[in-house]
Formats: sequence, C-alpha cells, structure tokens
Amino acid sequence: HTPSRMAATADPFYSLRAEVEANLKDITSNSGGMSARNVEDALQRIHWDLEMLEESIDRVTANPAKFGITTDEVDRRHQFVASVKQQMSSIRSATSSRGGGSGGGGHAAQRESLLGGKNQSKAAKKAAADLESANDSFMDQENLRQSLLHREQDEYLDDLGQSLTRLGGMGKSISEELMEQEKIIDDLQQATDYTVHNMNDVNRLVSDMLKSKQGRSQLCLILLLVVAIMVVIFLIFVL
Repeated sequence: HTPSRMAATADPFYSLRAEVEANLKDITSNSGGMSARNVEDALQRIHWDLEMLEESIDRVTANPAKFGITTDEVDRRHQFVASVKQQMSSIRSATSSRGGGSGGGGHAAQRESLLGGKNQSKAAKKAAADLESANDSFMDQENLRQSLLHREQDEYLDDLGQSLTRLGGMGKSISEELMEQEKIIDDLQQATDYTVHNMNDVNRLVSDMLKSKQGRSQLCLILLLVVAIMVVIFLIFVL
C-alpha cells in the first residue's frame, strides 16, 4: 500500500524521507570516488535525519488518532528507518574494507565525523527547525480541517433541531385537532342518544294510542288535521 500524494504532501515525514533516500542514493552511486571521511560525513548527516524521523514516528505513535495515521503506516515508517540503518552499516563496512591499512587515520576521521563540527551542528539544528516548522504547519492545517468539520456538524445539528421543533409543533396541532374532533363526536353521540330516547317515547305514545279506542279516534283526528293543513298549504301556493 502506497500513501496517497495528498498525504505525502501534507506530512513532513515524506519530504525528509525523500531527502534521505536521495542522499543515500548519492553516496551509493559515488562511494567509489569519495574519501572515507566524505562518506562518513554524508552518513552522519543521514543519521541526523533518521533521528528526526524517529522522533516524528514516536510523536505519531503516541497519538495516532490526532495525526490520522494508521498502525500499518507507522510500521512501514519503522521499517524504512531500519532499512536505511542497515544500508548505512553496509556502506561503512565497504568503506572500511576499502580503506584497508589506513588504520588509525580512518578511525580518527570516523571519530571526528561522529563528533561533528560547528557547521554540521548548525545544519542539523536548521533541519530540525525546518521539520518542526513543517510539523506545525501540518498541525495547523489539521486543526483548521477539524474546525471546519465541527462547524458543519453544528450547522447540521441546528437544522436537525429546527426540523424536530417543527415536527413537535405539527404533532401538537394534530393532537389539539383530534381532541376537538373527539369533543364533536361526543356531542353528536349525546344528541343521538337524546333523539333516540325521544323517538322511543313517541313510539310508545303512538302505540298506546293505537291500543285504545279514544287513542284511535285522536289519531284519526290528527291525521285528518294534517291532511287538511297540507291541502290548505297546497292551495295557497298554487293559487
């Protein structure tokens, strides 16, 4: 798995890694024409770069979620550092074998190179400052991205809250409407019961009237009166 170009651009690890690979390739291709002192100086500069890489790996390992880097990526970075150290060891062995009997002079040069001079110390400090600046820039970009993400989440939650408020209002309105409908139905039920009760009373009265002669007479009289009224109304409207 190869990290994406975007990740390589944002993460300062990759820029320093590319520099280490370029320096190591330069030493390997030109080692035949370089003195043991020059080879050791170049390897020492790579050694300082590796120390900064290891420091950045330790920082990421302490809090991988903060930097958004997976465990597999951390393992690949450790493997890269180990591979470079192994190549440096092979180059030193080859340079030592080639130097042969120079003996004490070679050891003195290596010791002087490991101790480093003032210029090399300045270069190492500058490289460390550049890496720290790159790390700060990366963290600023990450913080900005997190801030924008949180803002989008807040806006989404605000919209969701407003939607829930509207739904709550609609639910309340529906509940009030149902209560009004229930009241209307209750009133209608009471009116129906009252009407049925009155109809039962009328039916009972009519039944009682039909059972008695006087009641029959009264019923016939009522029917005649109703017919007469209807005839009069008809004549009024026709004439």
